[in-house]
Amino acid sequence: MAYIIYADRAIDLKGNNLNPENLKTKFKTAIQINQVLETRDYKTAYMFIDPLTDSFEAANHFYFNVLECTDISMLNIYRSGCGPIQALSDAKMLIENKIVDAVFVFGHEPLASIKLNQGKEFITNAMSIFGDITIPAAYNELAHELLKELDISKEQFLSAATLLYENYNKAYMKDSIESDAVNKAVDRSSLLEKMNADLFTLTDCANPYVDFTGGMIITNKEIADYLEIPAQNQIEIKGAKYNIVADGPHNIDAIVGKQKDIFPHLGKAFRNACSQGQVDFVKEFKEGNALMEVYTCYPPIPLAFLITTKMIEGIEQLADFLHNHEITITGGLNLARAPWNNPAFNSLIALCEKLPQTEKEYGLVHGNGGLGGLQGVAILQKAYK
Repeated sequence: MAYIIYADRAIDLKGNNLNPENLKTKFKTAIQINQVLETRDYKTAYMFIDPLTDSFEAANHFYFNVLECTDISMLNIYRSGCGPIQALSDAKMLIENKIVDAVFVFGHEPLASIKLNQGKEFITNAMSIFGDITIPAAYNELAHELLKELDISKEQFLSAATLLYENYNKAYMKDSIESDAVNKAVDRSSLLEKMNADLFTLTDCANPYVDFTGGMIITNKEIADYLEIPAQNQIEIKGAKYNIVADGPHNIDAIVGKQKDIFPHLGKAFRNACSQGQVDFVKEFKEGNALMEVYTCYPPIPLAFLITTKMIEGIEQLADFLHNHEITITGGLNLARAPWNNPAFNSLIALCEKLPQTEKEYGLVHGNGGLGGLQGVAILQKAYK
């Protein structure tokens, strides 16, 4: 079994505050644990969730200049919004097959600093991952295909998007780390038609401008006991699975699937994670025994998640479901921000922070990469009840 024994994060909305020295202070406990494991010659692997820019140097800089590593023999990097789930899945496999004793997973995304120092245009150019079509326009095409397969109207979709946003906002007002957070009125009437996104408003889009650094340490039981980690501070990774299909605007049909099998790769990842963890997550969630963070980059993704996992049978059940259940714990990728490849990592850490404070036993985080071609699901459980 694999246990998360450490999870922490640092968030800066203004920029230029998450410098190496501040990060060393923030992640002092992780540095100390790494030094202990190095001294004892435990087998350790390192994983890194890449930022938008300088991706080839980011992991090297972080692990040696911040986490003070002296030698690394196993390092993997992940480069999509599904990457954190892939990292968790790989960490679980490495530990449970006794290939390593511990895995460090960290991510660093300084988009607020880049915007401040190099300008928004620099970031916009870096985000042109689909060539001539922008990310909102590509997701808009995907949304139209989803509408066609589900046989729902534009008006029904826009209504569903508003219900989703209201659900995110409800969670955000509970979780916001900003002490001065207020529930500001937003305009959801202006569609982004000039951006070729006639199904979205600005508040439906991921808001990337944030500096984020987060980290997890995952170990076997022996290490957890050796480090004297209290049971209430341990979270077991019950299931972590992902599936990938061809991605990008030319592969929307493969991503969306067909009416009776929407987002089939997402459905497979969810079922496999439940099977691996031997958990009926839909039952646990609906009975109030679980928390959940669905990936909310654009409305078709959470809508597809709810339908393909059988949380709801169709869009006609959405209003009642959202009235009774919050589908994020952070508020999602617009309100809580979206640090490029790291939103699901932020959600995983938030879940590790929140789950022990509740009576609930399970938690789920959904990861989405590219234009939806990469889908992952991680299910966590308290190590004690």
